[in-house]
Amino acid sequence: MTDELSGPGRTVAILDMGSNSLRMIIVRIGANRVTSVLNQVKQMVRLGEGAFETHRLQPEPMRRTVAALRGFAGMCRSYGVDDVVALATAAVRDAENGREFMDEVRRETGFDFTVISGREEARLICRGVSVALEPFAGKRMFIDIGGGSTELSVAVGTDILELESLKLGAVRLAGLFPCSGPVSMQRYAQMQKYVRDHAVLPLQRMEAQAPAELVGSSGTIQSLAEMAVAMVRDAGRKTPDSTELLSYAGLQRVVKALCERNEEERMALPGMNPRRTGILIPGAAILQTIMEELNFESVRVSGRGLRDGALADYVDSMFEEKGRLSVREQSVLRLARLCRFEEVHSCHVARLAVMLFDHARALGLYRGAARMRELLYYAGILHDIGIFISFTRHNAHSHYLIQNSEMLGFTQNEVSLMAALALFHRYGYTKKDKAGVELSEEWQAEARPLSLFLSLAEALDKSHRQAVTKVAFERRDGEVVLLVHTKVPCPVEQERLKRCFKAMEKCLGRTQVLWQAEE
Repeated sequence: MTDELSGPGRTVAILDMGSNSLRMIIVRIGANRVTSVLNQVKQMVRLGEGAFETHRLQPEPMRRTVAALRGFAGMCRSYGVDDVVALATAAVRDAENGREFMDEVRRETGFDFTVISGREEARLICRGVSVALEPFAGKRMFIDIGGGSTELSVAVGTDILELESLKLGAVRLAGLFPCSGPVSMQRYAQMQKYVRDHAVLPLQRMEAQAPAELVGSSGTIQSLAEMAVAMVRDAGRKTPDSTELLSYAGLQRVVKALCERNEEERMALPGMNPRRTGILIPGAAILQTIMEELNFESVRVSGRGLRDGALADYVDSMFEEKGRLSVREQSVLRLARLCRFEEVHSCHVARLAVMLFDHARALGLYRGAARMRELLYYAGILHDIGIFISFTRHNAHSHYLIQNSEMLGFTQNEVSLMAALALFHRYGYTKKDKAGVELSEEWQAEARPLSLFLSLAEALDKSHRQAVTKVAFERRDGEVVLLVHTKVPCPVEQERLKRCFKAMEKCLGRTQVLWQAEE
C-alpha cells in the first residue's frame, strides 16, 4: 500500500448523468478500503426529454444539465475532491450530438464524462446493488429502469452470469406513448406489447438462467413501491408491500390509480413524487411486463445503483489484489479466447510492446499518458484475433471484432483505440487505414506511437518462436538505438523489422537496430 493510501486517504466524486436525473456522491476512501459518504445530491434535469424521438439532445435540457453540473463542480471544489469519475448513459449514448455536448460540459464545468455502453451500465448497476444484499442461495435478477434504457442482469452472489440493456426507458417510452391525460387499459396494453416486442430475446436469455428473485433499483421503481404502500395505508388497510418490497398486486393497484387520472389529478395520489408524474406509467409498464414474462410475484427494491458499482470499481483499482484478474482483463481474455487466439504468441507480443513503451517513455521518446500502457498491452493480446475470420486482412477483422465487442470495464474511446492499434499492427499508422478508425484527434495522436510499438513487437515475433527475449530503446552518441536480445538466430524477425524502419524514423527520428545474441 502506498503512503498516500495509508495516510489521510482520497476524496472521490462519482457522477451519473442519466436520461432523467443527475446524481453525485462524494466519498472519502481511507486505508483498508473503508469508505465514508460525505454528501450525495440528485437533480432531475430530464436530459433525455425530446432526445429519443429526434436522436438529438435538445437545447433546453442541455442548458438545465450544464447549470446543474456547475453547482456539482462547486461542491467538488468545496470538498477538495481529488478525483472525479463521471459516467453518462443512454441519452448521451444514443444522441447524434452526444460528443459535442460532452465537449461543452468539459469546457463549462471541467467534468470529463465517459459515455458507457448499455452492458457496462448493467454490470455496474448489478455490482453496486448486489454487494449490499444479504446472502441468497439462488440466482438473482436485477432490473434498473432508467429514462432511456432498462438494464437487466442475473448473478449468483457477486458473480454476474448475464447482462442485457434494452432501449426501453421511462422517458423514451413516454415520448412514444404520451400520458398527460387518463390512459385506457387498451392504451396501457399497447404500451406493454411494445415493451414485450422489444425485449423478447433478452427476456428469453434472462429466463434461461432461472432467477429465483427479482431486485429492482432506480427512482421509478422506488416511487412505485412508495405509492403502493402509501395508497393502502391512506385507505386505512394493511398491506404486505413495503418501500423495500413491491408485490405484483401492489403494482397493479398503483397502475390502475395512475391510469384513471390525468397528470394534474395524479399529483394528489398518496406517495406521488410530483417530478415523476409524466413518466411513472411508462416505467410501470416496463416493470409489470417483465414481472409477467418471468413470473415474478414481487420485486425487492434497492436504493443503490450505478454510482455504487462505479465506486466499487474505483476502490478495487486503488487496492489491486495480486493474482486477481480485473474486469478489464477478464473482458479481453474472454474475447481473445472466443476467437481462439494463439495465446503464447499474443502474450509475448504484448510484453514486448510494453517493454518498448516503458523505455520510450523513460527516454522522452514518448510523452503520452502512463495509462496508455495498459491499453497497448491489451491491444497486443487482441491484435491477431481477426485470424478467426480470415488470415487475409486479419488486422481489419481484428479491428472490427474489437470495435464491435462491448468489453466490460472500458470506455468507448479505449475500445476504439485498442481496435485502431490492432488495425495498424502490421505496418504501423497509415493514412490508408486512418480513415476507417473512430478516434478523436486527441486519441489519434496517441495511436501513432503506440501502433509503432505494437508493429515492432509483432515483427520481433514474426516466426512465433519467442526468439526475441528482450527489447529496449537506448541513446548512444545522440542517436536512438533499438537493442534486440535474442536466444536463437532469428532471420525472419530481422527481415520483417525492415518494414518498420520508415515508421520508426517518422516517429522517433533516425534509429539504429542492434541485435545481441544471449549466451
